[in-house]
Amino acid sequence: MPDQTPDVDDLRVRLRELGYLDAGVNRFVLGSVRRGRSPLASAWRSSFRIGALAGLLFGPSTAIALSGRLPSLVTGVRDVIVLGVYLGGLFGVGVTGLSLIAVLGLVWLAGRSRGSVARPGRGPLLARAAGAIVAAACLAYMVLWWRTVNPAGTVWSSAAWTWPVLVFSTALSMLIGHAVTVSTLAVEAQAAASAEWPLPLASRSWRMTAGTAAAGFLAAATMLFLTTRGDELPAAKAAPIRVVPTGVHLTVIAVDGVDRSFLERLAAAGRVPRFARILGGARLILPASDAPDPARTWTSLATGQSADVHGVSGIEGRAISGMAGTLPTTGTGLAGAFEAATDLVRLTRPTLTTGLQRRAKTFWEVASDCGLRSAVVNWWATWPAPEGRGVVLSDRATLRLDRGGELDGEIAPPSLYSSLAPGWRSLRDEARHQALSAFEGASDADAAALRVAAAQDGLAAALAGRVFSSAADLRAIYLPGLDIAQHNLAGGPGAAGLPPSALAARVEAIERYYVFLDHLLGSLVGDTGHGDVVALLTDPGRTDSRGSGLLAITGDGIRADKTMEGRGADVAPTILYLLGIPASRELSGRPRVELVDEWFAARVPPRVVTTYGRRVVSARRPGSTPLDQDMLERLRSLGYVR
Repeated sequence: MPDQTPDVDDLRVRLRELGYLDAGVNRFVLGSVRRGRSPLASAWRSSFRIGALAGLLFGPSTAIALSGRLPSLVTGVRDVIVLGVYLGGLFGVGVTGLSLIAVLGLVWLAGRSRGSVARPGRGPLLARAAGAIVAAACLAYMVLWWRTVNPAGTVWSSAAWTWPVLVFSTALSMLIGHAVTVSTLAVEAQAAASAEWPLPLASRSWRMTAGTAAAGFLAAATMLFLTTRGDELPAAKAAPIRVVPTGVHLTVIAVDGVDRSFLERLAAAGRVPRFARILGGARLILPASDAPDPARTWTSLATGQSADVHGVSGIEGRAISGMAGTLPTTGTGLAGAFEAATDLVRLTRPTLTTGLQRRAKTFWEVASDCGLRSAVVNWWATWPAPEGRGVVLSDRATLRLDRGGELDGEIAPPSLYSSLAPGWRSLRDEARHQALSAFEGASDADAAALRVAAAQDGLAAALAGRVFSSAADLRAIYLPGLDIAQHNLAGGPGAAGLPPSALAARVEAIERYYVFLDHLLGSLVGDTGHGDVVALLTDPGRTDSRGSGLLAITGDGIRADKTMEGRGADVAPTILYLLGIPASRELSGRPRVELVDEWFAARVPPRVVTTYGRRVVSARRPGSTPLDQDMLERLRSLGYVR
């Protein structure tokens, strides 16, 4: 029986007659059709070419778009090139696989139709279906990708970028879909028993192309709209913000690892009188943070935004090989498994999350932008400290003072470094001596854990004593020691299986740490005067059983003995309200006016502005001495990272 498979030259002649080899894209895709190849070989080769085409178009364009959306990831031209290669490769592999499945699946269906009752035009219809499936999948992926890389709440406010991206995505998806259609037709014809098997598609016209493009664009826009939160706002440039003078000098003391019930019991027993005085004012009970990760938790509290908006998802991020930037890390589910796989093949590696990843302004940055005098010490994700935003001793300030060398954004303004460095050694020794003497009589193991933690808080408090000015409108400090001590004594693996007597001794040791913190409060706030307000902000820290947080405020204009429920998102707008700064519509929380006296609320009514403006990340100084590895080692020694 003679071979009825159409000769490849006859097939090419037939395709050229139908106009499929007129366009360069078609010639490129159908170049894999060769004499002697099976339909399967032709299918995967043409699919590979389609994937390569998609990768070449998608990779560079996506990398360029990401450079404006994730400045922490794309830090220069080299990062754009490397990211373009990575994304082009990933997208190319995905399109190759999807095209191969679609082509082979539709060719198989076409073969079944030929084996039964032939239907004229069934083959071209199935080819169109294959192209439509791949085009729709590509368009959906690119829409969801754009939705993901944009911070929540800014998709529609970035219309100048969003609409061109949708147009580009629609055009690229249609091009890939057309290539899949042509490839499916060719493979169908090659698999057919005769070259006379119907091949032609309906005549194309600009009306059909435009209509298809419009339908795809509307579908993409609808999908983007449906996956966008309803509380997102239109874009607006930051307008000058009017500050209502309140006369408040606010000190925010953030203490990590606080068990609220434990603290209240000690306060009632008279063991922590300074804490007790703050707790006697107005109190906002906060739910536990969404993850026991201090970098994520305290950045959320400082910005009033969730992690998907402010960009700090945890202490650790992921560095991509060949790139200077970093990505947030997930560590759980399918994304966590993918991260582990890319780490295994050295495509990515764990790294520390810093202020370079933070996209939202903190309450002290907003206050500084409004012309108020501010100072902050030791808060998470404050490195690199931006100049012109008040006094900032970042979470790397003590490392820089220890190691010396040229500043790399650890302290702002830079002139403060030269004034702190000469007295640093004596300041550090005094804090260590204070930590040693505070826990005399404790068991060796417990005392060692307590003193390591106390040294962290003591150093932060000592530095605050040097930079906190009585004339400042806002002062803030973060104290991590209680969380460190509690994690090492009661929450870590070393606490498992201890007898009750040993656990009781550790509970007593933790009580002593609360007393130590109460003593530190005296050096931070001292005797308050007219207009002085003190806010205690706490979170349960890295405990297995998540308790509740607390915002306790006392001072002029604050109600006494007032307790109510709130949210972590309310903290930043409430702090800014006390300083006379309106809340931004970008924040999901609101200022809790119920915490202040009636006369204060009448004099300072709540106000709203559209936006605080976009946060600009400071570039690293040329000639600086990086402390990335030193910071990693310190966090590892304190039990934050493995």
